[in-house]
Amino acid sequence: MAESKSKSAAKRRRPAPAKPPAARRSKRPAEATPAPAKDSMAARLKPLMRKHGERIALSEMVDRIDGDEGAGPVLFVLTLPVLLPLPPGVSMVMALPILLVAPQVMVGRKKLWLPAWLGKRTIKHADLVKLLGKVMPTLQRVERVVHPRLGMLTGRVGEMLAGFACTLIGVILVLPIPFANLLPSWSLGAFSLGLTRRDGACILAGYVLLAAALGVIALAAFGVDLGVGRIRALI
Repeated sequence: MAESKSKSAAKRRRPAPAKPPAARRSKRPAEATPAPAKDSMAARLKPLMRKHGERIALSEMVDRIDGDEGAGPVLFVLTLPVLLPLPPGVSMVMALPILLVAPQVMVGRKKLWLPAWLGKRTIKHADLVKLLGKVMPTLQRVERVVHPRLGMLTGRVGEMLAGFACTLIGVILVLPIPFANLLPSWSLGAFSLGLTRRDGACILAGYVLLAAALGVIALAAFGVDLGVGRIRALI
């Protein structure tokens, strides 16, 4: 009996086994998850490069790129036909959808409307693919540094002002002004990208390019007026 008591007392005095040291938690901050590739503008444009018939309609281009990011991707894809080397009259018609869609951005319309007769206008698919092949590398490089910032420029008021600027660009593109579509098209591309990715820096770039385009047009108009005045003086 005494022997069993001594054994139980020895068990009670036996030190408890040491617990293994708890694994140290890493203090490194979790890395930000990159935005999925499908959200990029370049990824949205890729369906337009897939095998297609000889010609593609504007309405089909819009349907392939339209999504939940608002009017930004639609404005961007509507800018592409304007950059193609088309005759002046045709390029003016291709700019009409921009003039119709941009005011809808200004008033905050979610579902964009395009007249059926205008959506049926077509361009050569091969020309579109060639243009996208030139645009995509630059667009992919730009999108690596694009991220949401300067929220006041992409909020409701900022979006309304950007819609007004895009409407002004649409007016410029529709007017028969020779060689005056490059800078406005770049400006519209910057606005479209800024509205899609909520990047105020792109919106600012759009305003700068628009101001440059207006300056070039003003100088050209002044030069034409000056030339006409001198010709009249000689006559």
